[in-house]
Amino acid sequence: MGRPLLLAALLAGPAAAEPGWEAAAALVAPALRACLAGDKAAFVDDVGPASNGRLAIRVRRGAVTERCIASEAGQVAMRLPLPGAPPPEAAATAYFLERRCADARRVAAPGGTVLGWLAYPAC
Repeated sequence: MGRPLLLAALLAGPAAAEPGWEAAAALVAPALRACLAGDKAAFVDDVGPASNGRLAIRVRRGAVTERCIASEAGQVAMRLPLPGAPPPEAAATAYFLERRCADARRVAAPGGTVLGWLAYPAC
């Protein structure tokens, strides 16, 4: 299975008990990092496919939620505010630029470079 097909399979809505977007976090880290735009207080709590091979990434910045549309390589096409979005579940998986808690899982490139951290919003 090629990289685009693998990525599409991981993001397409996994079956119960299978990993979700978190399993592809290292592959889509450039897009996640671009959508966070260096905001160390923000986090990503959902990633899914968008049109034209792009990703739809939900970013939380305090009480503000936005949908960021970006390519896998990290080019942001647009940001859309999501007013009235419900708060994230406290135990849901989230991607952070910095480690926030002791049990965070490192997201690393094949060479070992740290690309971010998976934890939970309440961390």
